[in-house]
Amino acid sequence: MLKSILSTVRREDLVDVAMGNQPADRVICGGQLINVFSGEIYPADVAIKGERIALVGDAHHVIGRQTDIVDARGMFLSPGLIDAHVHIEASMVTPGQFARAVLPRGTTAVNWETLWTANVLGVDGIQHLLAESSRTPLKFFATAAQGVPCASPSLVTPAHEFTLTDLENLMAKPQIVGLGEVVLFNELLQNDPVIHQEIQLACNHGKTVDGSGPGFIGNTLNAYAAAGIQSDHEAISLAEGIERIRLGLRLVIREGSSMRNLAELIKIITQQQLSSRRCCFCVDDKDIREIAAEGLVDDLVRKAIKAGIDPVTVLQMASLNAAEYFGLDRDIGGIAPGKIADILLVGDLNNFVVNQVIVNGQLVAADGRLLVDLPPTSYPSRMMNTVRISKQLRAEDFTLMTEQVGSIKAHVLKVFPEQIISLDEPECLAVDHGEILPDVGRDILKLAVIERHGKTEPTNIGRGLVRGFGLTQGAITSSISPDIHQIVVVGVNNRDMTTAVNRLIALQGGIVVCNQGKILAELPLPVGGLMSEQPYEQVIEKLHKLSQAAKALGCDLPSPFMTLAFAACPTLTEFKLSDKGLIDVNAGRLIPLPVDGTSPGIAQKKG
Repeated sequence: MLKSILSTVRREDLVDVAMGNQPADRVICGGQLINVFSGEIYPADVAIKGERIALVGDAHHVIGRQTDIVDARGMFLSPGLIDAHVHIEASMVTPGQFARAVLPRGTTAVNWETLWTANVLGVDGIQHLLAESSRTPLKFFATAAQGVPCASPSLVTPAHEFTLTDLENLMAKPQIVGLGEVVLFNELLQNDPVIHQEIQLACNHGKTVDGSGPGFIGNTLNAYAAAGIQSDHEAISLAEGIERIRLGLRLVIREGSSMRNLAELIKIITQQQLSSRRCCFCVDDKDIREIAAEGLVDDLVRKAIKAGIDPVTVLQMASLNAAEYFGLDRDIGGIAPGKIADILLVGDLNNFVVNQVIVNGQLVAADGRLLVDLPPTSYPSRMMNTVRISKQLRAEDFTLMTEQVGSIKAHVLKVFPEQIISLDEPECLAVDHGEILPDVGRDILKLAVIERHGKTEPTNIGRGLVRGFGLTQGAITSSISPDIHQIVVVGVNNRDMTTAVNRLIALQGGIVVCNQGKILAELPLPVGGLMSEQPYEQVIEKLHKLSQAAKALGCDLPSPFMTLAFAACPTLTEFKLSDKGLIDVNAGRLIPLPVDGTSPGIAQKKG
């Protein structure tokens, strides 16, 4: 259990307050209680002592001279919202700035999937960020990353490799609620003994086991669940969502950057009339600009209400369901005696406008603004210098060479708006003096992944082709590429790709947009090559300039930088690029760029 959840108030004092033998510290009066346990809305006061709720009902008898009265007339009282699966690093800001952004909008607890930090910064990085997160009012729970490395070393070059001892030590930490998403699904389905030991380790500790089963259906999904997986956030179709609920998995409905799945999956409740009690909400990956514009879990709440689900049911999905899944419902997930007082005062329920946020019994945010100061933080040099490439790259490093003459049929990675999967679409391309040429007219561009952890000499560079970015000029590069986080770059020509990547190396990570040899916009992300130390408002401003620059180059993707990142993610279906080359994710193997008459990389994960 989180240290912040351990009470300073005695249970005896809660009893005395409820009985009227001592006054409450704070009473919320006149509000309409959203009861996620009974499914009702009705008038009720809430009496608070210390961090916990002492009484729900008529609280006039517990009001003393020093009791703080919160006037909630015209307001609804909602439990604080819980994100069931989030990579906070995807926000591109540090835990403190993340808390600043999401708390005023009603998210009071998150389950941080530590996979990104683990693969770049190892156990020390996780421990440092957990310590930082514990100093914020936002409750950061976390999972111990399973996929370190996130794919076989035959497919990627890892920076770290976790042992069972590493996971054992993490599992012993109070903030760790489970084993992180099991991304080594091919190995699991082949009964790799180590992965089964990792799952058993979580079971022995009485903790959850999260899943990540993209495209899994039928026998494959059954086998995945039978191995001990308890949840999945990778469903994108109605049929996939239904099957997960029927097989007893928690369906974690995702709505983040480049992964908008709520509109389809919510039909499980609105159309199919299945139970909502096995459904939770998450954003998975969402950058800070979209968080500030839309929100975190509050965004899913609004969309689910607009889709026609009763607000009480929606808030149950956004609080109690997740708390029960992680075994936290003794303390959070609803408004009831004995629980932690994480309470939202909501003025407009249908549009879910959060007016005030109470965490641990204290008012921490009002009218969209955090009211408490967060302590400053700093990072050791090992967390700030993670781009370990000793030499500048040259234009020829991005040349696609072949022995074929005239033309070649090659695998082309196809990306999609608002999705993180990518497919194989082979195309014929011209060859000029041994060089495979991109075809801007058909939106076929160069794609490269560069190993940045200093594990290869000379530096590994995987080269490929991609369609879907729409660039007509220039290049875009990033040091974010889940979950291994190498450098990934897309571009029209070698010169701009080289200029952009060399600037990224100098920044020690981030995002860079370049055209005609000039840097148009950049965002340094020096903390692990993933996060900025700057206030989130400054990060948003730089992201806005980056988006404008990308659009000027012809890219109309709604989340171009997240789409680029996931083009190099070796754990998602079904065709990706790593520093070692093209990956057929489903088959778990590397494939050459030329097509040999067949098309590997397009097999479906079906039972």
